Amino acid sequence: RAFLGGGAGAGRADPFADDGAFGLDADPALLPTFAWSAEVRVRGGRFDGHVLLASAFTREDVPVVADLLLGSGMAGFPLERRTLEVYLAGAVPAFPHGTYLVGRLRAPEECSDDDANAVSDASVSDDASVPSDACSSWSEEKAARHGPVVACVGVSFDESTRRTFTSLSPPGDAAYLSDLVVSERERGEGLGRAMLEAAETFAAEMRAPAMYLHVAMKKPGVVRLYKEEGYGVAGVDPGVFGWRGRLLMRKTMRQNVKGEREAASAAAKVSVVR
Repeated sequence: RAFLGGGAGAGRADPFADDGAFGLDADPALLPTFAWSAEVRVRGGRFDGHVLLASAFTREDVPVVADLLLGSGMAGFPLERRTLEVYLAGAVPAFPHGTYLVGRLRAPEECSDDDANAVSDASVSDDASVPSDACSSWSEEKAARHGPVVACVGVSFDESTRRTFTSLSPPGDAAYLSDLVVSERERGEGLGRAMLEAAETFAAEMRAPAMYLHVAMKKPGVVRLYKEEGYGVAGVDPGVFGWRGRLLMRKTMRQNVKGEREAASAAAKVSVVR
């Protein structure tokens, strides 16, 4: 699990310092800036057709990321809230060596303002009768507290921004994914897959050759999800007598993703003009 903001690997050589980084030119002008974002369409579930807007987290996002992590039941980060928030605030400047991405839900473009407002009002009142194909997203529900963040994920590109692993260590020249969390009420609705896609887009634009992650063997459903998304098993740690066993999984990242996104955006603009 990534431990963004420092660790035993701190102070190692900058992986972006030469042209050989990730096997490609690491000119900073070619890498995403702190303003990076990507839109991923949600597939399936009651948010089918909605858009998940993923971006690098900022200090303003620290409280909601802390909420998501503390509510996940995961280990590998501080479990006392104040300590966790200090840790996360310290991780913000680690970009681009490592960051948390946050996902905000957006309603489908075809929804009318009246439809969106009607469902938004119902969400605020916590009305369980809101239809599953509602046009408006959950994003309004907790806006007064945190804003419309519904998911987060950690992505590390440098050993200094992840923990030191006693086994199944991912390569230092690859991306590493951790802490993929969806708000408890919104799980099982396709947001996890959408957030994973956003993290992979970010990794590809960072010129990472592959993405690695760890997953517990006692979670076959999670293992199956990653396999369905193209991850293969790169290593197995059976643990002690089978207890706490885990897998190291790997997926090759597509390159030229940024160019594809820019081309698609340009094509959409031309279509609008026509």
